[in-house]
Amino acid sequence: MVALNDPKAMDRGEVGAKAAVLARMKDAGFPVPDGCVFTARAMLRHVAAVGTPTSDSVAARALDAEIRAVVEEVAGRLSGPLAVRSSGIDEDGDNASHAGQYSTILDVEGADALDEALRACWASAFTDVVRSYRAGAGAEDDAPLAVLVQEMVPAESAGVAFTVNPVTGARDEVLVSAVKGLGEQLVSGEVSPDDWTVPAGGAGAPVNTAGRHGAVTAEQAAEIAALAERVAEVMGGPTDIEWARAHGNLFLLQARPITAMAEAPATAVPVDIDPPRGFWAKDSTHAPLPLLPMTRDLLDYNNAVLRDVCAEFGLLLKGMAFETIGGWRYMGTVPLSPAEVPARIGACVEASRSDRAAQAIDEWLHSDRARFAERIAALGKPEPAALPDAELATHVRDVLALHREGTEVHFRLLGAVSIALGRFGLHVTNVLGWEQSKPFELLAGLSTESTGPALALAELATTAAKALGSTAPTLTALSAALEQDERFASDFERYRAAYGCRALQYEVAQPALGERPELILSLLRDQLAQNTDKGQAGEPAAEARLRAVAAAHEALAGRPEQARFAELLTGAEHAYPVREDNEYWTVSAPNALLRWAMLELAGRLVDRGRLDRPEHVFFLTASEALDAFTEGADRRELVTRRRGEHRWALENPGPDSYGERPGPPPSMDQLPAEVRETMGAFQWTLMHMAGAAPAPQQGDSGRVTGVPGSAGRYTGPVRVVLSESEFDKIRAGDVLVCPITSPVWSVVFPSIGALVTDTGGALSHAAIIAREYGIPATLATGNATEILADGMLVTVDGVTGTVEILEK
Repeated sequence: MVALNDPKAMDRGEVGAKAAVLARMKDAGFPVPDGCVFTARAMLRHVAAVGTPTSDSVAARALDAEIRAVVEEVAGRLSGPLAVRSSGIDEDGDNASHAGQYSTILDVEGADALDEALRACWASAFTDVVRSYRAGAGAEDDAPLAVLVQEMVPAESAGVAFTVNPVTGARDEVLVSAVKGLGEQLVSGEVSPDDWTVPAGGAGAPVNTAGRHGAVTAEQAAEIAALAERVAEVMGGPTDIEWARAHGNLFLLQARPITAMAEAPATAVPVDIDPPRGFWAKDSTHAPLPLLPMTRDLLDYNNAVLRDVCAEFGLLLKGMAFETIGGWRYMGTVPLSPAEVPARIGACVEASRSDRAAQAIDEWLHSDRARFAERIAALGKPEPAALPDAELATHVRDVLALHREGTEVHFRLLGAVSIALGRFGLHVTNVLGWEQSKPFELLAGLSTESTGPALALAELATTAAKALGSTAPTLTALSAALEQDERFASDFERYRAAYGCRALQYEVAQPALGERPELILSLLRDQLAQNTDKGQAGEPAAEARLRAVAAAHEALAGRPEQARFAELLTGAEHAYPVREDNEYWTVSAPNALLRWAMLELAGRLVDRGRLDRPEHVFFLTASEALDAFTEGADRRELVTRRRGEHRWALENPGPDSYGERPGPPPSMDQLPAEVRETMGAFQWTLMHMAGAAPAPQQGDSGRVTGVPGSAGRYTGPVRVVLSESEFDKIRAGDVLVCPITSPVWSVVFPSIGALVTDTGGALSHAAIIAREYGIPATLATGNATEILADGMLVTVDGVTGTVEILEK
C-alpha cells in the first residue's frame, strides 16, 4: 500500500494511471482528496492464489492475512465513507481509455466493506467486456490493476469538464457538465446534466447550453473550467477531469487525456445565396439543420418524383419542389402554366373516377410492401466489411437503386394517402359538420408500424426484468445484466437485428438505431421504471376508435350521408396506417443500409489515403464516393471545402422563408366536382400535416398555446430534446418538448407522458404516433423549445392544445 502523497504513488507501473495522475496532481498542489493505493503487486499476489482467474473466482477468493491487515489499517486511518476506484496500469492512455470498464464502489465504510470492494475492483479486470476491449486495442494479456482508496467528498454538485469540446472539436472552449449530488450519476448516464460552455482562458462569460437544474452557477462553472485548464497544462495536452464541490470548496477527483476528440471545426467558406423565384419556406421538419452533400444530392431526386406524382393524380400543380438556399433546405410549389391547366383538369377527373389513390394504396398493401421487405432483408444480409472491393461497389449501387425506388414509392403514397384522408376529413367536418378532431378519433389505433418497435421493446423489458431480479433498473445494472445473462443478451441482439435498420434522421450521416445500443438500454430502463398509471386519462387508441366509429354509425343511422361516410371511412382506414408504415420501408431502412455501406467504403478510402476520416464520405455525393473508390480519385480537398461550406451554413441560418407569400388560391367553383374534391382533399391533408404555426410566444402568461394533436391531459416535468442525438436525456414520465418528430421517434414514446412540438399538425408524424400511444399532444406552438426548459412542471392538454406552466 502506498499513500497518495508518497512520491512512489507517481509510479504508474505500480499504482496505475488514475492513481499516478492524482498523485502527480496532489504533488502539484491541486485539491485532491486524501487517500492511498493498493498496488498492482497486491493484485498479482491475490490472483496467483486463484489459479485460472475469472471475474467470479477473483471476487470470491478471500484476502490473505497480510493484505487483510493492510485493509484494516487503511479503514481505520482514513475518514469514511470511502470511494474505492480501480486504477489500471494501462488505463487512460493515449490509445485507449478503458473508461467505465473497471469498477468503482462508493460509500464504503469499515474493513469488511473495503475488503469486498477491493476484490470487486480486481475482479473487474477479468470481465468479458474488458478482455474484448483490450483484444480490440491490440493487447494480448490481462493487465494488472491497482486500487485507489480515497476519502469521499460529500458532494453538493459534481461532474466533468473537457478542455476541448468533445462534440465539436472546438479548442477555444471548455465544456463543463454538472449535476447535483454525486458525479457517478452523470458518468453512468442516470441523469441529464447542466452543460456549460466556457470560453478558454476566461475570455468570456459561461453559457448554460443545456439543462436548467441549478447544479452550479456561472461563476462556479468558470472556476471549474479554470481548474480543468490548469490540470491540462500539467498533463501536457487536452484533458478531461472529474470534479466535485462541497462546503464551498472544489475538489479534483480524476484527470485523464482526451483520447477520442472530434476533429477541429472547418474554416467557414461562404455559400452563395440565390433563391429562385417564388415563395420558399424552410423545411424544418425533414431538415432542421443543413443537410450534408450526400443526403442533399439524394433528396434532389424528390423534385422529379413529385412532378410525376402531381401528374398521376391530376393535381393542379406542376410539382412541389425542394431547394437548397445558403446551405439550408426550403420547399415550395411549382405552378402549372395556363396552357397546361386544361389537360391537367382532364387527368384529375380521370384519376378521381378510377380512384387512382385507392389503387396506389392497394398496390402498396398487397405487393409493394412485401417486395420492399424482401429486398431490404436481402441487402441487409451481407456484411459490407466482408465484401471484396468489386462486390462492395455493386452492393452500394444496389442500395442506391433501392433508395431511388423508395423515393418514388414514398411520394406516390404521400399523394394517394393525402387524397384518401382528405376526402374523409372534408366529408366529416364540412358535410357532416362534426368537430375538426373527429376524423382523427375515427382513425387512431390503426398505425401499427408506429407501435411495433415499442411493443417488441416491452417484450425485451420482460426478459430484462428477469435478468435484473430485485436490482433497480439503472443503466449500469442493465449493462451488467447484458454481459451476464445469456437469455437477455440473446433477446437484446434479436431486437437490434429486427429494429436496428432504422435511420433516426433523414440525414444519412447520422447513426441508425442499431448503432445506438446505449439508447436501447436507456429506453429499457425507462420502460422498467415507468409507472403503469402515467397520470393521464383515456383508453387504448384501438378501443377508443371502435367506440367512436360505432357512435358515428349510430348518429348517421337512416340518413342518406351514411353510405358515403362508410365508403370514405373504409378508404381512410386503408390509407391512415400507410402514412407511417411506408416511411420505414421506403425511407428509413434504405437510409440505414446506405449509411452502413458508405461507411465501409469510406474506411477503405481512408486506408488508401483518399479521405482523412470515414465520416467525411457524407460530404461527397454517392457518385463521387463511388468514383473515388473505383477510379482512385483523391477527394480530400473537395471534402475540406464542403466542410467549410457546411460550417458557414450552420453559422448563418437562413430566414424562415424567401419571397412573397402567395395569396389564397383561385376559386375552384367552376371546375368539375372531381377536381374540387381532389384538390380540396389534398390541401386539407397538407394543412393538417404541417399545421398552422402561430407567432412565437413569450411565455410570460404561464401558458404556451398550440393546436390539439392527441387528446388527454398530463402533468409532468419538461424534457427539451432538440434532435435524435439527445434521446438519452429522456426519462420515464417526461413531457417531451421538441421541434418536431419523425416516425423513428416512436421508440421513445412509451417512456414519455406527453408531447409538445414547435411545428406540425394533426396529421404530422408526431400527432399520429401520439394518438397510437394515447399520449396527450400539443403541436405547432411556434417556440415551445425556447420557452420551456428541462425540469419545469407543466400540464399538457391535448384537447385544447395548451401547456400550463406550473413550476419554473
